[in-house]
Amino acid sequence: MGKMFLMPVVIMSSLLLAACGSSPKDYSDAAPLQAINTSVSVKALWAKPTGDVPEYAHAQLPVMVDTDVADGTEDKKVYVASREGDVAAHATKNGEVLWQTSLDEALTGGPGVGGGLLFVGTREAELVALDKNNGVERWRRRISSEMLATPAVMGDLLVVQTVDGKISVYKTATGKKLWSYERSIPKLTLRGTSVPLVVDEAVLAGFSDGRLLSLSLATGELLWETTIAVPHGRTDLERLVDIDGLFRAAGDVVYVSSYQGRVAAVSIADGNVLWARDMSSYTGLTVTEEQVFITDATSRVWALDGRTGATLWRQDSLLGRELSVPVVLGSTVVVGDYDGFVHWLSRDDGGFVARKNLDKVWSTMRYVWDSDEPVDKVYRSVSVSPLVAANTLYVRDNTGALAAFTITKSPTPKQAAAKQAVTQ
Repeated sequence: MGKMFLMPVVIMSSLLLAACGSSPKDYSDAAPLQAINTSVSVKALWAKPTGDVPEYAHAQLPVMVDTDVADGTEDKKVYVASREGDVAAHATKNGEVLWQTSLDEALTGGPGVGGGLLFVGTREAELVALDKNNGVERWRRRISSEMLATPAVMGDLLVVQTVDGKISVYKTATGKKLWSYERSIPKLTLRGTSVPLVVDEAVLAGFSDGRLLSLSLATGELLWETTIAVPHGRTDLERLVDIDGLFRAAGDVVYVSSYQGRVAAVSIADGNVLWARDMSSYTGLTVTEEQVFITDATSRVWALDGRTGATLWRQDSLLGRELSVPVVLGSTVVVGDYDGFVHWLSRDDGGFVARKNLDKVWSTMRYVWDSDEPVDKVYRSVSVSPLVAANTLYVRDNTGALAAFTITKSPTPKQAAAKQAVTQ
């Protein structure tokens, strides 16, 4: 079983009271890295400190790039938030800090961006809206419980999922609550929620009971629900089937995975399951027009046929390395691991084509660690999802070190053959 937070739940007076713990960190069974022959040239563009994130924060406090700004402009920003309450905007081209603000309170979710605002959630269950241009607080409101994932913004509407099993929609400009949908949750769940997805006029949301729901964005009416995973076993732990990982839509299909359950393709129109296969994942998946890429709970990386679910390839060499959700960059699939290594795999066959050691990236770029610990003891797991935007890969480790990478060009076969096998 992979490492994750568990959340026993008791509901009293409509408030969620949760305690969480985690399995002890033990990577003795993690697969050692084998030498690879690099065939793709990866360049580190910049590296900046951003404040740390919660351990195993697969959906919490990811990197966000402003999609309100047209591609090709120099005004695009990278937004990050730390668990201590710092929120900042960096320039995409060089990582320069454009503004930074401190809320002086612990953060658990976000940032989401849209409507000229940036949205984060606090540990004390407050939703806070900041001006995306300068970080000035515009409004805040109490929400039903913690928001542990990024909210979704669609036009003037903000969709928030909280750990008490609620989906709520607010006006982005004012924080006025429009509707809320509530679902009961099991006694024991993973520490997290999925990120809601807005497609056309519907909100797609996954829950800890293994079900995927479609709700009307305008009214909160239940349009359909479908079972992705059915609990099995005698203990609460064996019956965990949370949909906590990232799920994606492509065309008229949404692809979703669950822990100790299945990965499935579901019709967005009516919730019919088009195909499904047994697989456990708590980080989630990414998709292209024809392929689904997923990291399972044992840290195997899979490529599946988006039409049938058939296996196209499987990469087993990173078992036990606590991989992030995969992302697609050009002709490669990228994952980060518990030890600060970033791996580029071929989309065609899953073979390794490049690897970067974040320690060496920081040293090369004269990064100065703000830590009292020796560099080799700083815990730098890459658990939050990497992000690809405008052909740039953003990777943030759990110490908050953020690095931007790009693929320059692939070497010729002769150059590739001449390269020595590397592990960095």
